[in-house]
Amino acid sequence: MIIKKLTLEGLRGFSEKREIEFAIPDKINNGSGLTVMVGPNNSGKSTVIEAVHILNSNNNAIPKNARNIINNKIVKIEAEDIIGNKVLVQTTKNGGSYIERKYNNEKTKVWPNNLNAFVLSNKRNFSSTFGNSGEQTRENYRGNSGNDSYRNENNINHNFGGRLIKIFNEGNSSFNECLSKVLTPVPKWTIESSNENQMYLEFSFGKTDHSSQGAGDGYINIFNIIDSLYDSAEDNIILIDEPEVSLHPDLQRKLFNLLLEYSKDKQIIISTHSPYFVDWKAFSSYSKIIRFRKEEEKISCYELSNISKNNIKRLLKDTNNIHTLSLDASEIFFLSDNIILTEGPDDVYGYKKLFKLKGYNPNASFFGWGLGGADNANIVLKILEDLGYEKVFTILDCDRKSSVEKLEKKFPQYSFYAITANDIRNKKRPTKVNSLIEEIKKKSITEAIKNELIQSIEKNFPEKEGIFVKLNDDYINEKYDETIKILIEKMNEYFKKDNKPIKKDDLKNEIIENEKEKIAQRLLDDYLKINPLHTKIEKKYKHIKFNGGSGGQISFKMISKNEYYAILEASQGITEKYKITIQYHFMINIKTKKVILKKEKIIENTIPKKY
Repeated sequence: MIIKKLTLEGLRGFSEKREIEFAIPDKINNGSGLTVMVGPNNSGKSTVIEAVHILNSNNNAIPKNARNIINNKIVKIEAEDIIGNKVLVQTTKNGGSYIERKYNNEKTKVWPNNLNAFVLSNKRNFSSTFGNSGEQTRENYRGNSGNDSYRNENNINHNFGGRLIKIFNEGNSSFNECLSKVLTPVPKWTIESSNENQMYLEFSFGKTDHSSQGAGDGYINIFNIIDSLYDSAEDNIILIDEPEVSLHPDLQRKLFNLLLEYSKDKQIIISTHSPYFVDWKAFSSYSKIIRFRKEEEKISCYELSNISKNNIKRLLKDTNNIHTLSLDASEIFFLSDNIILTEGPDDVYGYKKLFKLKGYNPNASFFGWGLGGADNANIVLKILEDLGYEKVFTILDCDRKSSVEKLEKKFPQYSFYAITANDIRNKKRPTKVNSLIEEIKKKSITEAIKNELIQSIEKNFPEKEGIFVKLNDDYINEKYDETIKILIEKMNEYFKKDNKPIKKDDLKNEIIENEKEKIAQRLLDDYLKINPLHTKIEKKYKHIKFNGGSGGQISFKMISKNEYYAILEASQGITEKYKITIQYHFMINIKTKKVILKKEKIIENTIPKKY
């Protein structure tokens, strides 16, 4: 059972009902079934995995400390699959810990369709010795489905020994093949016995042997995760809480690539605090990233909009500013709030230094190494808005003062300031440009033409005076003391803990616009239910037998008072390599309630003529 939507209410921090939609594997694209849950500690990520563990377990009770007191300790956990079947676990009307199960609203003791969920908690402790009691099959094991101590700090995974015995008896080959994609070379390992009933895992490194007791936590963690993957079947669900535990960054990168590969036809859901499990390219295409945040006494979930996904694709193509969505920028997913945006790397370094010299701690974090240029402010601010960041302060140079008013109108919940200096530091023209100006002065042309050429060059390559003369010394131009003072005062006021940000939905005009957009989106959704895009492709190419597809919204914008223009893409494929992608353009009129297909265009067709 692939989970399309999980509904939580009353479990731990989920005092209010929350619906979480997961990525669905399309069996064509790596990463299509991967959902990455991020956010600060205690924001609800592990609770989502625990909820699936409860649905998947044999237990008949939910502990008192897992039930939210605000919700009167009533818990409801429901999973819906891609065809609409629902499994529900909820506490009984009598109160207390006992639960009842329902399948499609009918009471049941067991699910007709197994979840096939393999759950790994972040407590993957492994008993160094284990009994020779036989193999543990995937179905019986499933991450200790009968274990009610999911959150127990002292939990020991006694059953993992049975999994190792099964792998060993199978000959290790499929397990080792999967393991080799993370660990190279694959360590030699076997199962040894200290006496008749006690077994242990033994690693060989050259002439040195280590028992499972002496193996590093990282090795045990990798063995646990590879165990969840190597014998998985199509449409299985794999949930891993903090896969990065005890792993070196290079191993984290390799493991993430393996998860992308396996999520092509399996649903993989992870929670993480590591930027090495964040991939902007994957999230802009097929994978999903969900940011969790605890706000007062409730948990909220945020996702990237289709607008942001397409903007991320644009940023990834900007080879002049490859640092914009670097590993440093990926850290944004794990911060609580209070973000500072600047134009570029010099600004990040310079403002950090400036604040330190002025004895000011802004109680905020810089976004990576800047925006990659002020023109990207709209893009990054939209990403942060999608992810639920309430407080973002943007610092721009003097020449971008005109942009501030536009940004304030678009993002009224955020704060902006353009300094009176042209830059954070003095910037001279490149030597080659100055040489060109000198050459022009020597040319035998009229003074009028000379002046025109020189003025044009100076306009395009201006020399800028900044706050610092040089970034590598502490000299601050006194001319800009006032602008520095105003900047610090504005930031200090904005980032005060008790200073609640303006909510965008509180603005009347925004509400009206949002409601109109919702109506337009609903009209389009209703149209697509009757006229699915993948069906259009299948009808157009009746002679081809497709194996699956994918699609999504590319853009959606208002073009007049009552009209919206939407662009969607849909793909159908025979294999990952051979597929057809068509772009559809729609006009939506919310007054007449009509949706009209204006244009369709083939974007890609890699299917050979023999098909």
